[in-house]
Amino acid sequence: MLTTHIKTALRSLKRRKYYTAIHIVGLGLAIACGLFIYRYTSYHLSYDTHHRHANTTYRIVYDLHLEKTEHYGGVSYAIYQALKNDIAGIDHAAYAMVNQDFTLRVGDRIFGSDKKGAFASSDWFGLFDYHWLAGSPAGLDQPQTVALMASTAKRLFGNVDPMGKTIHVENNVPLQVVGIIDDRPSNTSLKSDYYISLPSLKTVIPGMENQFFTFWGYLNSPNQVYISLAGGTPPSHIEGQLQTLTNEAFGPAAGSQFQFRLQPLSALHSDSRYGGTMQQSLLATLGVIGLGILLMALLNYVNLSLAQYARRSAEIGTRKALGGSHGQLFGQFMVESLGTAALATLFAIGLLLAAVPLANKHLFVGEPLAPYPWSQLIPVATAAWLLTGLAAGLYPAWIIGRLNILNALKQQVAFGTSGGRKTIVIIQHTLSQCLLVATLVIMLQVHYLQSTDIGFDRDSVLMIALPKGTKAPSPWKTYLDAQPAVLSYSFCFRSPANHDQRGGTLRFDDRPEWETWPARSTFADSAYLQTFGIDLLAGRNLRADAAMAEYIINETMVRQLGIDEPAAAVGKPLLFGGMYSEAPGVIVGVARDYNTHSLRQAIEPTVIGYHKDRIQAIAVKLDGRQIASFIDHLEQEWKARYPAELLDYQFVDEQVEQLYAAEYVQQKLIWTASAIAVIIGCLGLLGLASLNIVQRTKEIGIRKVLGASAANIVRLLSADFVTLVGVAFLIATPITWWLMNTWLDDFAYRITIQWWVFALGGLIALTIALATVGFQALKAASANPTEILRDE
Repeated sequence: MLTTHIKTALRSLKRRKYYTAIHIVGLGLAIACGLFIYRYTSYHLSYDTHHRHANTTYRIVYDLHLEKTEHYGGVSYAIYQALKNDIAGIDHAAYAMVNQDFTLRVGDRIFGSDKKGAFASSDWFGLFDYHWLAGSPAGLDQPQTVALMASTAKRLFGNVDPMGKTIHVENNVPLQVVGIIDDRPSNTSLKSDYYISLPSLKTVIPGMENQFFTFWGYLNSPNQVYISLAGGTPPSHIEGQLQTLTNEAFGPAAGSQFQFRLQPLSALHSDSRYGGTMQQSLLATLGVIGLGILLMALLNYVNLSLAQYARRSAEIGTRKALGGSHGQLFGQFMVESLGTAALATLFAIGLLLAAVPLANKHLFVGEPLAPYPWSQLIPVATAAWLLTGLAAGLYPAWIIGRLNILNALKQQVAFGTSGGRKTIVIIQHTLSQCLLVATLVIMLQVHYLQSTDIGFDRDSVLMIALPKGTKAPSPWKTYLDAQPAVLSYSFCFRSPANHDQRGGTLRFDDRPEWETWPARSTFADSAYLQTFGIDLLAGRNLRADAAMAEYIINETMVRQLGIDEPAAAVGKPLLFGGMYSEAPGVIVGVARDYNTHSLRQAIEPTVIGYHKDRIQAIAVKLDGRQIASFIDHLEQEWKARYPAELLDYQFVDEQVEQLYAAEYVQQKLIWTASAIAVIIGCLGLLGLASLNIVQRTKEIGIRKVLGASAANIVRLLSADFVTLVGVAFLIATPITWWLMNTWLDDFAYRITIQWWVFALGGLIALTIALATVGFQALKAASANPTEILRDE
């Protein structure tokens, strides 16, 4: 019997190629979308879960309670030592200094490391599970050793066995390769390209201060400290002991402002407060969208199936008249549904295999999505096939089995209710219009983030990273003065807008207490304001030869200090813990506000000061017509001056764009989901239009005989669908307005959603719907009425 059902199903699918193709495309797109979202979500939720002690492992982070609580993911080496030696209830403690950027030399070849180096010891690898292909973690307890990830070893040494070979760091410190580590798995936040032994720290960084190892308050984001708790130890027990030690180190008053916390390893990737790169809200949103798209596809299948079965009613009636049982008919149509779902699943797998590499190339450049292993894809795809096939086919197969024989033979059938089918279409188009408008809003917000005035000039400004140890003014001053393409340049620490959260607390004028809010800081020379087009509102610029520390502050800091006029702040003493904490300096100027981070955040109090030992880059404002020639000349000059150093440069507008990487990913993901939803929604209209035309065949024929034109018929058949799309628009508009305003509330600087955004989304949906239904209606209106009525 099963063989007969399969053969009959294949003949039926082949006979109705048009509808079969629509089923396969609609279900295939939905299954592919579901598989992709499932892979993306499960992949990111599985970050760092492969470690044996993942459930009991925590990172030490801290909250700084000022007027606004600030969150930091790095602590100090002294805290690691305290956790390791002085606090009970800890099974293992591990430390690594991550995000290190060194120049590596192998023979006469040099390589950059893009801030992917780290210092660590065997303690790190005792807590976390890495697969060592060669060597062992014990090698990192010796000075001047290094372990490489397999991909890094391949990049540095090619096919030569790197074990025992020498790498020179910063062109002068030799390190012996004592281990090779497997890059897999990729779903981890705990991976660096290479690990230098912790005992080599002062050799590689000779300027490292001794207090780095002993001072509790040497808090810095690269200092990552993790612990695993002994059985039964609650995290609150460790946090309480940390608070006691904090109060001892800083004093009770200052210590109360610091709250050290234990962050679960499972939250490392998703908690953006402490540097997590994946937003849980995005994963939840994608999950809802994926379920919605799959529901749309299933409803489409039901609609289209019922439309087809209405045309096959004579065949169904004949089968029942010849003795076909309800169970046999049910089984036959379930086999057809499962067969269609199987073909759709194969189509979906092909789409998925093509989509992941494309997404990694254009979307997930920084965090590529690992492809589905076949061992996971096959069972997941099989489950998707069974669930889809059963869910799509159960209702049509059940209702067909209950069909009256006489009505079926006369082709007088009506599957379901008109209201139910219309409700399906309204639901589908509500979701697709929500996604359409959401896409438009996100595009407008991203464009606003890209184009709005952020308070400084970011066009044609090149940031050139200087070799470590370079003092300002560097030998580059003479070179830059002689370049016709250079309009101005500044020796500085960073560009104005970046991910750096450097800052500190301050004490102003003769006030006895430190302020209860922090200020952001940067180091730069007197040309900084000119190079970035930042206006000086009061006072004067910085001087390199000043006898005491000089500061320029921004307008927001003036207001935060409670001063009415910028000029009133000039000349006042300022002790700033984020720059010079030894002695007070003086405020010499007030600059116009500019954004130091992304436009998600409001402008913060900002301090600019000069320190020749903190200069790390040159900001060069270029004539836009001579950029290419300047870079060519710069590369030649760099090679002549620093043959053992890589030239590292980036345009400021590119740095600003990187601040909105998450928004770009959201925009493209929602846009793709919107396109899929629109396509599936159109297939739903196609199904309802087909069913409507089948049920009104006699009416269409009579109207044509009585003189109705093709345009009249098309208008008649399309009117209901215009109404359905309009109802969906009325439902989708308030829903989308609320959802997108909630999303925009995360931005300190945001657009206001205008009425025309909803109108445009509705117009796009209406145009696509009319094109879809109009095609079917035109076919029906063009049919010969004699052919339509000959059986009546």
